[in-house]
Amino acid sequence: MSLDGLFWTLLLAAVVLSGVSAAIAIIIAGGVSKSITQSASLITSSSSEIAATIEQQERTASQQAAAVNETTTTMDELGASSRQSTEQADAAASAAQEVLKLTDSGNHAVQETLEGMEDLQKKVAAIAEQTMRLSEQTNQIGNISQVVTDLANQTNMLALNAAVEAVRAGEQGKGFSVVATEIRKLADQSKQSAERIGGLVSDIQNAINVTVMVTDEGTKTVRSEMEIAQRTAQTFSSVAESINNVVINNQQISLNIRQQNKAVQQVLEAMSSINQGAQETASGLNQTKVGTKQLNEASVELLAII
Repeated sequence: MSLDGLFWTLLLAAVVLSGVSAAIAIIIAGGVSKSITQSASLITSSSSEIAATIEQQERTASQQAAAVNETTTTMDELGASSRQSTEQADAAASAAQEVLKLTDSGNHAVQETLEGMEDLQKKVAAIAEQTMRLSEQTNQIGNISQVVTDLANQTNMLALNAAVEAVRAGEQGKGFSVVATEIRKLADQSKQSAERIGGLVSDIQNAINVTVMVTDEGTKTVRSEMEIAQRTAQTFSSVAESINNVVINNQQISLNIRQQNKAVQQVLEAMSSINQGAQETASGLNQTKVGTKQLNEASVELLAII
């Protein structure tokens, strides 16, 4: 082959190769451009969906933060109410303790009154017993006085008979008559003394009877007052027991409220942590939203270039 033929052959081959290369480049460029376009479109679509999701998450986070704030406010109010209830329960327990002390003092006073009335009842019973013995002794004195009166009457009759016999005896019985007269005087005096003693005994017996009646009434009164005091003591005991139960219940209520207040504080701390987490989540979503927006803008610019 001549040099000219070889030249044109090589030139033609070069042209063909150049065309093929250009064609291949065009084909490759077209494929890459199409792939980039599809990827950019997919990125744009995905970033839009991500942005919508982020906006939804932002709304949810905002609602969650509002709910947390509202719950925190409610828990703060509950905590304040719990603290107030604790103070009231403590005050009620203290007041009940004071009432319990007063009740104990009243019960102690009633017990002392009962002891005093028991002593009084014993003394009244002793007085009644002594009065009865005195009445018996007075009756014995009255009986003795009656015997003396009877003896005086008999002595008087004997002296009278002796005086009559002395008169009959005449001059010889005159001395005996004087003795009989003196005996009659002594008998009359003994009778008068016995009658006075009998009168005194009667007066004493009447006074003793009155004393016995008064003592009986006093015994009945003391017994009645003792029954009242015993019922009062029982009432004080019942009141003391009830107040003691109130004290125990108030202490339990105070303990429960303190535990509730502690639980409220723990919930408040948890809500504060949740609120802080929600704020951090909102901040992260905002940053993600900015990044997604930048990615979306870059994909749009890429599509515009292609």
